[in-house]
Amino acid sequence: MKNQRGVALLTILFMVVIASIMAMGILNQQQRMLQEGSILLRQDQAWIYAKSGEYFLSELLINDARNSKNNDNLGEQWAQPLPPFPIEDGMVTGRLMDQSARFNLNNLYHDGIPDKQAFEFFGRLLKRVGLAPELAQSVLDWQDPDDTVAGSMGAEDSFYLGQQPGYMAANRPFTQVEELRQVRGFDQRSYNLIAPYITAVPYFSPINVNTASGILLSALSDDLQPNQVQEWINQRDQGMQYLDQVGTLWTQPAFKIEKKPENIDRLLAIQSEFFQAQIIVSLSGRKRYLTSNLYRQGENVMAYQRHQMPIPALASSNQNALELLQQAMKQ
Repeated sequence: MKNQRGVALLTILFMVVIASIMAMGILNQQQRMLQEGSILLRQDQAWIYAKSGEYFLSELLINDARNSKNNDNLGEQWAQPLPPFPIEDGMVTGRLMDQSARFNLNNLYHDGIPDKQAFEFFGRLLKRVGLAPELAQSVLDWQDPDDTVAGSMGAEDSFYLGQQPGYMAANRPFTQVEELRQVRGFDQRSYNLIAPYITAVPYFSPINVNTASGILLSALSDDLQPNQVQEWINQRDQGMQYLDQVGTLWTQPAFKIEKKPENIDRLLAIQSEFFQAQIIVSLSGRKRYLTSNLYRQGENVMAYQRHQMPIPALASSNQNALELLQQAMKQ
């Protein structure tokens, strides 16, 4: 009887241990599920806050279209960074970047044909930042659907298939600026030089002279002096003196030249259609990013592209302007 009672006691103790282990396992699993659920809930909350930031910035563009239909400039409300907006356990901040203040790579080829004025302008822009103007040929070949090489620096499938690993030319418009790094002649260094002055939006987009940088506008003609153009840019932004029509640009002292390039005004505008909303949500010690590419037509704004990659610390086009101006003056 004593032996039987001992076995029964050991059996009961063994069952208690098993039950305790199972209970601990269930408790740990529940805690993991609660933690994962909390993380997912926070992610959903951050996404809603980010979309709210996009909506707020879109409304700024709509209000601007209603109240200032003649031009877009850096003195307007949409061009100012969004002050940090407090939320529970965090904050939301953001800003609008004017993509019409940059040269659109897709201006080189549109409506089924190459654009002569855009091609020549891009060549001058490459020269201004210290790159070979012939690189415009490889950028054009990357977009056009044919297999004809545009020039000595052009490149089609035969060139790209010879790389390691091999790939093919896109033969379509650029979908993002980073794609330029796949084009012949553009390594990381050359990409970094040209990146602050270019964009990739889906339609032909003229450059807004009221928001463009000095380097960009100095590429309108080889006869322009980059340092004089930059001085005009400084006066424009400091004095809030913006143009109401494109033709007025050529009456400014910095832009008075004997002969401006033919049909160059078609590449210029005083209004902007394409913008990029950059939104950062800080929630519970974590950050979530949203970059939305926006297209404004009249009083309507639509997001045609979004991604959630971390937003890099973008250098202003004017931050390295002095270095580029010095290079341009030596050429």
